[in-house]
Amino acid sequence: MKRRHLRHAASSLTALCALTAMLQSGATAAAAEPTTTVDYRGLSLEVPADWTVVDLAKDPRTCVRMDQHTVYLGHPGAEQSCPTHVIAEKTEAIVLEPFAGAGSRFDVPQVVVPAGSPAPRSLPATDSREARLAFEGAGVYATLSHGPSTALVEEVLSSVRVRATAEPETAPRPAVKQRMAAVASSTPSTGYKGKAFDACSAPSSGAMDDWASSPYNGVAIYMGGPSRACSQPNLSASWVSGRSSDGWHILPIYAGLQAGSISSSSAKSQGRAAADAAVDLAQGLGFVRGTVLYIDMESYSSGYRTNVLNYLSGWTERIQELHYRSGVYSSSSTGIKDLSSVYSSTTLERPDVVWVANWNGRADTSDVNLPADQWANHQRVHQYAGNVTETYNGTTIQIDRNYVDVGAANLVADPGMTSLTAGEFTGDSKGDLIAVEVETGKLWLYRGPNVGTKSSRTEIGTGGWNDMTNLAAGDLNHDGKDDLVATEKSTGKLFLYKGNGSGAITGIGGRTEIGTGGWNGMTNVFAGDFNGDGIDDIGATEKSTGKLFLYKGNGNGTITGIGGRTEIGTGGWNG
Repeated sequence: MKRRHLRHAASSLTALCALTAMLQSGATAAAAEPTTTVDYRGLSLEVPADWTVVDLAKDPRTCVRMDQHTVYLGHPGAEQSCPTHVIAEKTEAIVLEPFAGAGSRFDVPQVVVPAGSPAPRSLPATDSREARLAFEGAGVYATLSHGPSTALVEEVLSSVRVRATAEPETAPRPAVKQRMAAVASSTPSTGYKGKAFDACSAPSSGAMDDWASSPYNGVAIYMGGPSRACSQPNLSASWVSGRSSDGWHILPIYAGLQAGSISSSSAKSQGRAAADAAVDLAQGLGFVRGTVLYIDMESYSSGYRTNVLNYLSGWTERIQELHYRSGVYSSSSTGIKDLSSVYSSTTLERPDVVWVANWNGRADTSDVNLPADQWANHQRVHQYAGNVTETYNGTTIQIDRNYVDVGAANLVADPGMTSLTAGEFTGDSKGDLIAVEVETGKLWLYRGPNVGTKSSRTEIGTGGWNDMTNLAAGDLNHDGKDDLVATEKSTGKLFLYKGNGSGAITGIGGRTEIGTGGWNGMTNVFAGDFNGDGIDDIGATEKSTGKLFLYKGNGNGTITGIGGRTEIGTGGWNG
């Protein structure tokens, strides 16, 4: 009997295993969605079959949108026909375009993929939820967007192939963010009263010239952010400078997280992170301190009220710390009404300017949900009509209409310093201070102990340092002299600048790359000997997870890579 039972049990187990394998096979087959092969200039990739493929060369006025599953082939057009106001969570979308003729994209990280190398397995973690890959084997940029998860876009990346028919080309150097001097022509939006329009994509310079005869002297543009769904092929520092010189008053908008994506546990820190990203973009476009930076918060249901107010408070707090002015765009009946209700709060920070969306057709700044004594000192913008098509001198744009009454900022003459870090760089055993001058991008060494006087400072980096971040000092090559590490914002690479012990560091030609990419997804970088081996290590916070990581120093000017790093803080360190 026992043997018979055992044989029966074994037979049942075999049948069960066979059934399980069959079901798993069926599930796998069901999960394998059909795909379409897209081949552009020898660069081949697989996308889900239900995605749309658009040839921009055939229809250059197509609105290139990052909130729709679409592959766009060619350069986004300068005269796109876009809806007025597309604020939506980004999803997986791809723009494939040749290197030649492509616009610069300082606002997103660029990863160069050398000829013969596979596509990266993952994208840099950025607030913009976009990245540009430069495939040198085909001479093609692939700009990819994604939602909160990168799983699908990374699956598409795994399918990328470069065919033998492709023509290799060296990728241009990534655009370096420009900073403009604090002169009248480069202080847009510090003060203006009159009509303004906003469009989803910044109009071309020619279109703006045609609209010079319109009743509008102001224009709002969407700088970036996770909810900016329209592409911006025209927007650059030279566009801002040129339009400002022409007399246009520019209102920069950051398309931040929308209510449903704000975390109740970290709303304020998310708002502060949005402010950091917005100021970074604003400085790259040439908006000087004192400019009002607006965050777009679309209408939301009442259940999100607390999260939204905490998020906007964090935004305002950080924007003001960085010497800009905080503006909030929202619906009269939700965001503006809620901000009004906490106007006198002692725990929530109040924005400097409110931008009320209420399409009542009245070109003024009064509003039913805004008492007259709130934001009363030239601190209001009113979007009074939307989805309007207007034509001037033959150029038609779909716009929203706004009336602006915003006072000028009190700008200070001192250009300001940032990215402070301390170390011993002069060999006198006294601490020195290193800082970047915001407007010039120069790197200065302030010699201790008289660090507070400008007479003590020495220029040790001639320019371009406003494209660097995460500065930290430590002896990484174990020669007894402090070195400097810094992240290049445009590429996400981490570089080591060797200190010579006499108040100087190696220049850009002598720097060493010690982190291959993704370091613009890290913050709070610091150096020190944390494992007691006498060699300085690097620590940093991962923005996307809030985890704190230690990268062990090897004593020869290198550190362990991402695979060898150690998690020393489990979360919350991005707060």
